Amino acid sequence: MISNLKFVSALNLEYDEITLPLHGKVDGEDKSDGSSVTQADLLASTHTVDKLKQYTPNYGIISEEEDVSYLPEARFQWAIDPLDGTASFARGLPVWGLGMGLLDGVEPIAGYLHFPVVRETFTFEDGVAWRNGKIVTPSKARSVSDMKNVMITAIHEYVDVRCIDGYRMHNLGSNLYHLMMLATGRCEAIITGPCYLWDLVPALPFTRALGHVERYLDGSEFDVSPLMGPSYGFPNLQPLIVGPEDVVDRLLSNFNAHGTA
Repeated sequence: MISNLKFVSALNLEYDEITLPLHGKVDGEDKSDGSSVTQADLLASTHTVDKLKQYTPNYGIISEEEDVSYLPEARFQWAIDPLDGTASFARGLPVWGLGMGLLDGVEPIAGYLHFPVVRETFTFEDGVAWRNGKIVTPSKARSVSDMKNVMITAIHEYVDVRCIDGYRMHNLGSNLYHLMMLATGRCEAIITGPCYLWDLVPALPFTRALGHVERYLDGSEFDVSPLMGPSYGFPNLQPLIVGPEDVVDRLLSNFNAHGTA
């Protein structure tokens, strides 16, 4: 695969110029799916989509903030979240950023994520994961129980979080950032409520390369195919757990034991 790093590096700098002056200074508006959007989301989407059209004119583009996808029948598709962590962005919190994933059919093959305030940039190409220009070496699993944690996003409507036994819980405001914490060994698993293609695809190459699995709350396996259109959302309204198979199995067992799943 041809490297996209030069293009992405330039795009990230332009992204900073668009978003950082608006950080914590814009109000959000509610969307029909219950999420929020700001002027920064829309500006970032327009700029990113335009740049991708110029860079890869024969690739499709699916963006959270665009009503109509570009070249939806193309073999290669960009799935982008122009500003993951909108609520954090609007309130002046630090964890938010750009996520871009490249699909070959329904297979996520590359990922590019950039979080300006926390100064972390992640790339995955040709089977190799990078963080800030250095190959990612996931930290070892924690043996001290008090240091084990699970990142959660919008799951309270679907599960009793007290069933997450043996782990601390954190929500940093960005599902993609949670997944990168998993990919870099800074959490044991992530649990996300029903979400969309662009909330997962940029990060899946990282987690899948580590052998992590994705399971819905009912135990069934996650499949990208149903998220390819027309709404790009989960086919079933239930949470998804991502992590090492033994950790995912343990969490599912806890939910089943409490009658949550």
